[in-house]
Amino acid sequence: MGWLMAMFDLPVIIDEERKEAARFRKALLDDGFIMIQYSVYSRPCVSLERMAKYYERVKSYAPTTGEVRLLFFTDRQWGMSKIVSRIPKELEKVPEQVEFFSELMENEKNEKLDENNNFFVV
Repeated sequence: MGWLMAMFDLPVIIDEERKEAARFRKALLDDGFIMIQYSVYSRPCVSLERMAKYYERVKSYAPTTGEVRLLFFTDRQWGMSKIVSRIPKELEKVPEQVEFFSELMENEKNEKLDENNNFFVV
């Protein structure tokens, strides 16, 4: 389990650039990304395969100007990050549905058969 972070620096001088930047932000939100800061969005991913899928999706709708950088953090690395602010704020949590799905996937990896061919979790 981990987080895919999109950081971007897009030109917004002319109307068309502003519209393209707004379309990009909306596409990130529609894809389940959460705004962490201005121009920094993140999305939980339950596997490296899922991360690769969203990497390709972001690549497909990234603006033609400016720069978009994608980083992947493990859940543990994400949990070690700190927010420095005068206003207390909690670190973003994994949405419950993603957490549940991640637990199911983890349990599937740990399932074994006992001597009676019954599944059990290690």
